[in-house]
Amino acid sequence: GRGPSLRLAAESIRDSALASSGLLNATIGGRSVKPYQPAGLWEQAGTGKTYKQDTGANLYRRSLYTFWKRTSPPPSMITFDAMSREVCTARREVTTTPLQSLVLLNDPQFVEAARRVAEHALRRAPADAAVRHKLVFRTLIGRQPDDVEAGILARLFEEQRAVFALRAEDAGRLLAVGDAAADRALDRVDLAALTMVASAVMNFDEFVMVR
Repeated sequence: GRGPSLRLAAESIRDSALASSGLLNATIGGRSVKPYQPAGLWEQAGTGKTYKQDTGANLYRRSLYTFWKRTSPPPSMITFDAMSREVCTARREVTTTPLQSLVLLNDPQFVEAARRVAEHALRRAPADAAVRHKLVFRTLIGRQPDDVEAGILARLFEEQRAVFALRAEDAGRLLAVGDAAADRALDRVDLAALTMVASAVMNFDEFVMVR
């Protein structure tokens, strides 16, 4: 049926990426954690503190447990309309901005999650690119792609594969993003190209919207 579409909250978008990639640490309770954020923000804000990023499983805890400094809140969360928590807010504003796409395409957490989704697909269908693309799409969107969408994914993969085949160092840099190591048993060029496909799917409206 038809109905209004709503953008997911900032915390839900991050948690969806973590859950889709298998990285989500669902442990309940415990201390706050410090996930990825650009270096130097706390220092620039004059907080007198240095941000020490967590490692391992603590990086992937649900966003509920993200450490929150009101004078320098997590930038990826703020970009998706989370409040700074300096004042009480009854309802969040919901915006759509180019910065949100930049976060989904470039934030280490989303790049790492896209790589993990690509790894799962490559391991499940090492010899069938069409099946891999459908696995990536269904993992992130929750349905099978239609013929037009499948064709776009196939073209994107081939374009990216051609780029990374000529620039192996770029593939290496992409696969090195994030604390979780890339699967060295997988072809680096194919994995890098499929990571870009997964990243593009994360920018699809249906990844960040619910109806």
